[in-house]
Amino acid sequence: MDFIDIIKSRRSIRRFDQQEISKETLLNLVDSARLAPSAANLQPLEYIIINEKTILDLVFDQLAWAGYIRPKRNPSEDKKPVAYIAVLRNSSSNEKFSIVDAAAAIENILIAAWSINIGSCWIGNINRDNLHKVLNIPDDYVIDSVIALGYPAENPVLEEINDDSIKYYLDENDRLHVPKKALQKITHINAFGSKLID
Repeated sequence: MDFIDIIKSRRSIRRFDQQEISKETLLNLVDSARLAPSAANLQPLEYIIINEKTILDLVFDQLAWAGYIRPKRNPSEDKKPVAYIAVLRNSSSNEKFSIVDAAAAIENILIAAWSINIGSCWIGNINRDNLHKVLNIPDDYVIDSVIALGYPAENPVLEEINDDSIKYYLDENDRLHVPKKALQKITHINAFGSKLID
């Protein structure tokens, strides 16, 4: 699979096989994040890898899953993530740019993971106060996001849409469908309002 195919085939995964991800692989994912672009090269981000069972369970309890179809898509005990990467922003950095830095770093993790068949879910709905305590995070760091990781135990379906239906949904076979706006709907050529020609 070439790089563009990796990007186009990646989906958020919320059900995982329980096969362990090696520490070396997790470090490589963080290294991929570390090398993302950073505004003014300030590099305000740090990362916590979580792969110990007791801490995984504590982190899981601080996260909210699949808001449009909650609680039906909350991972069951045998489908939970086998690792997390928490992305932290140093609060002394410029907030506006550190958020953008975090987004670039997280996308690198998601794509790097998928390139080696590891599924991921970028989670922003977090009980941050509790997670600060669970992970012993200093007060001068902000939890930007948590990335859930594991080998996929589901295969979500992409649905191209031409309307504004953005809510993902489950079909009668419990398969997740994820609407994405059509390329023609969101692309303009040379000026806003021009039509993308097929």
